[in-house]
Amino acid sequence: MISKPQKLRPLAIRQDVEASRPLPLGRFWQELCRGMWLFCDTFSTEERCYALLRPATDRPALPLNPRQLQRMESVLLGTPPKVVAMESGRSLSSVTMGMQECLRRMGLNNRSAQASVLLTMAARALHRPEAAPQLGRESEVQVDGVAYRVVSALRPDLQFPVPLSLAEAAVVRSLVAGDSYAEISGQRATSPRTVANQLATAFRKLGVSGRRAALARLIQHSAQQGF
Repeated sequence: MISKPQKLRPLAIRQDVEASRPLPLGRFWQELCRGMWLFCDTFSTEERCYALLRPATDRPALPLNPRQLQRMESVLLGTPPKVVAMESGRSLSSVTMGMQECLRRMGLNNRSAQASVLLTMAARALHRPEAAPQLGRESEVQVDGVAYRVVSALRPDLQFPVPLSLAEAAVVRSLVAGDSYAEISGQRATSPRTVANQLATAFRKLGVSGRRAALARLIQHSAQQGF
């Protein structure tokens, strides 16, 4: 059964096009860190990544742990989780669990992969303004007396900083959208090994070592292009 927020996707996209206003992404990150909003749904179109949120006023307060939030922010800004663990004197599993707890308190129990683009862009807009787009868009939709906030930003993979083959570009875009290797394999009717090889080649061309680094590279490039 499809949840109501997912049914609102066409309406959210229409509102975003017709009735949105600029949203400073750095401010959006600050609001998330203060626990002001809960994610209800995340999704992507060919051009934009979206989130549907609701105010965190109708549930008991679940404040984010400052230390867990600081470590998650470090990862979003590009520090590998292993390095964050070493610098904080914590185990890698503790850092990972702390990040998952922060995401859960933001309402992202099962959608962290899809939301990571917006989260990364928002954190970088505040702390790495020279290497991230500064503006997204926001609007509202109301259904059955429930108000949702619609937040969107241009996808950072609309252009690539280096030439990629069509297959490489496609698998990178799927990965950025939050799809797993298995999901990309199913979508493209190819083997997981082929997907892994295509991604490895794309990462090598981009000069990165994995998904997080690739996302950071694409976000920086989109800022340099003025997206």
